[in-house]
Amino acid sequence: MNILSIITRKKNGNNLSYDELKYAFNGYLNGEIPDYQMSSLLMAITINGMSKSETLSLTDIFIRSGDAYDLSKVMEYSVDKHSTGGVGDTTTLIIGPMCAALGLHMAKMSGRSLGLTGGTIDKAESIPGFNVNLSEDEFYSQVEKLGFALTAQTKNLVPLDKKIYELRDVTGTVESIPLIASSIMSKKIASGAENILIDVKYGSGALIKTREDAEVLSNLLIDIGDAYKRNVKTIISDMNTPLSCAVGNSIEVIEAINVLHGKKCKLYDACVDIVANLLSMAKDIPYNEAIIHAEQSIETGNALKKFYEFVSRQGGKLGNLEVAPVEVKVRTKHDGKVSEIDALKVAELAAKIGTSKMKIDDVIDYRVGLILNVKVGDQVKYGDVIMTLYLKDKSIKFDNNDFSFIKID
Repeated sequence: MNILSIITRKKNGNNLSYDELKYAFNGYLNGEIPDYQMSSLLMAITINGMSKSETLSLTDIFIRSGDAYDLSKVMEYSVDKHSTGGVGDTTTLIIGPMCAALGLHMAKMSGRSLGLTGGTIDKAESIPGFNVNLSEDEFYSQVEKLGFALTAQTKNLVPLDKKIYELRDVTGTVESIPLIASSIMSKKIASGAENILIDVKYGSGALIKTREDAEVLSNLLIDIGDAYKRNVKTIISDMNTPLSCAVGNSIEVIEAINVLHGKKCKLYDACVDIVANLLSMAKDIPYNEAIIHAEQSIETGNALKKFYEFVSRQGGKLGNLEVAPVEVKVRTKHDGKVSEIDALKVAELAAKIGTSKMKIDDVIDYRVGLILNVKVGDQVKYGDVIMTLYLKDKSIKFDNNDFSFIKID
């Protein structure tokens, strides 16, 4: 068995055995297979796909690369959620405190930026002092006591996925449905939650572009959950338009706080829906009843209180949160109605100003970002501010195409 023959077999559209996948992926984890050969295998998988059997095998190999937990044995109402990526998707920072306020336990292991979109860990790290590298004891102890903790992938929890995730981010292989499924479910299963909700996004601003592919991924995620006896539910949501008006890292933290204060918007609605689903799954109550409880967690201020406690416990200093100093306002050049805000183009502009990584060794500037000052359906007049950019300096040059994603008819 050798890596070149494995790459060639997958390039030619053949299915790989458990042992072939184990040889290739564990060899990469152990430093025996270089980046360029693993990149070739990932591209072959992205182009030719994987069977359900291959995907289940790869998920198992990921899980077995480190430790795994079963929270159902140590705490009640264990839940987890995942979003397949989107623009302005700040849900974790809102959902975790909401769940904790409702008596659920969420052990959230999240990733960094993937493709054009910023990751939850990047957003959390924009809070000065925030510790995203909790030990396993710290992580699960906080979940038990507070109800919510957030950590990057720890050394012993699915280390293979962490290494593959970083390579996919910079090799054009982020959209592979089997790789997405194995990455998501290996982390969810290893983290130990009994009830798992996955928000599968599709559209211009998502990794998955069509609803049909979103449904394929959704079914695959549920099949993997069934194989490991986990209660998995998916929701499929549109990401052709950004989920939030805020895109960036520190800027999205600020918007999360606004929602926890009760700001009604598309992001608020998405979070209430996700929390209601998790509450319904974990406590076996009707969804319509769970919606009321989810909204009350915000209305009473309990979720906001949990958020502040969560940030404090992990060392974050919200008072030191920074937004980039150079403010640039983009104004409309004619009257009209906002007919479209293309999420992909928003993400591309955000990446251009430094909100995410384009190369594996890039450094993200957590302070930069943008605010969309309008939404689809708004009426605007000549000279109205439609977007505000926050930049580290004036060195970035823009042209009209950079702002063409906001269409005004």
